[in-house]
Amino acid sequence: MTYMDYKIDVFLRQRWNDPRLRHSAEAEHFTIMDPELHKKIWKPDTYFENVKEAHIHSVTMPNQLLRVYENGDVIYSVRVTLRLSCHLELELYPFDAQKCYVKLSSYSNEISVVRYKWFAEQPIVISGDIEIAEFDLVANSTYEHNSTLTKGLFVGSYSGLTASFTLRRQNGYHILQTYIPTIMIVAISWVSFWLDPNAVPGRVTLGVTTLLTLTTLSAAVRQTLPPVSYVKAIDIWVGMCMCMVFGALLEFTFANYLANKKMVNSRLPGTIYIPSWLAGHSEKQQSQENRKKKDAGPIELLRVQTVAAEGDVGYSNRAGGQPKTGNTTRKRQGEGETYMFYALLVDRISRLLFPAIFIIFNFIYWPTFVYMQIMEDEWLKTRR
Repeated sequence: MTYMDYKIDVFLRQRWNDPRLRHSAEAEHFTIMDPELHKKIWKPDTYFENVKEAHIHSVTMPNQLLRVYENGDVIYSVRVTLRLSCHLELELYPFDAQKCYVKLSSYSNEISVVRYKWFAEQPIVISGDIEIAEFDLVANSTYEHNSTLTKGLFVGSYSGLTASFTLRRQNGYHILQTYIPTIMIVAISWVSFWLDPNAVPGRVTLGVTTLLTLTTLSAAVRQTLPPVSYVKAIDIWVGMCMCMVFGALLEFTFANYLANKKMVNSRLPGTIYIPSWLAGHSEKQQSQENRKKKDAGPIELLRVQTVAAEGDVGYSNRAGGQPKTGNTTRKRQGEGETYMFYALLVDRISRLLFPAIFIIFNFIYWPTFVYMQIMEDEWLKTRR
């Protein structure tokens, strides 16, 4: 249904009475095989109103049957493959359901000459083992219609028949080919939150690669659909996935900016208290402290340990026993040469925030569109 149409293979069977063909032969009926004789027998000028292409099968012989009964009844059957137009409403794609029609009527004879009616018992016979790619046949119905022309050269009323088919799209293909891959791409983009903010090549490559992969996948989805101007359900999903991947790339840009920005007379450190489980500890700061302790002498190491134990209180000098005042205060939370503490904090928050947003979106997206698909199925069954 890429081009708002669909194909069906049908056996079109028509029955009418022609008094001129009554006979008194011993056989109840006889079948006419000669193609030339076919042309001499009157047949209804039936045509399909919404047909785009049609093909009558002729292997190994023309697939046509013309049978004449003794009372003048004529049965004409022909096998034909049709490509019919079908207006698709794709707002819920791929959770949509469609209703497609087959409309046939007389091309030139008015209703006073030819009047179409469905067979009362079985107007449509559908094979039990029929399989439709990507769709389930939910229901079908038949009714008669009249076309009236009030302007032009061919003013009049024409009889016609309509068959409708309600189709529900299967979701398995799209879940395997679209939804699961995009979920994995979004999850892969979150790996950058565990990389160092200064790991520019790795994080940029990861962000750009996931964004380009998602763009390619969404382009492949659009190629299978007719070009419509409104937003579809699949567009909402792909758009949200793109926002998540693009947001991860922007988050890296911000974290890298903080990690390399010099901290000069900043009021930010110590202003807001951040819990230790969220703030964590900078590996770079830890390595610098370990290096200082390794290089320090015994007296300096004793001084560091005393300051760590007493906080802002000075330590006692062995020689004089007097407290020595100096720069012995603890560092404020987040204080350092750069804003690395806050860059790491942004990464830690993103590890929780991005998955939480995506999970909440899934809890809203799936129930909403599955419910809308069920409601549309019920509405299409009742629509004529």
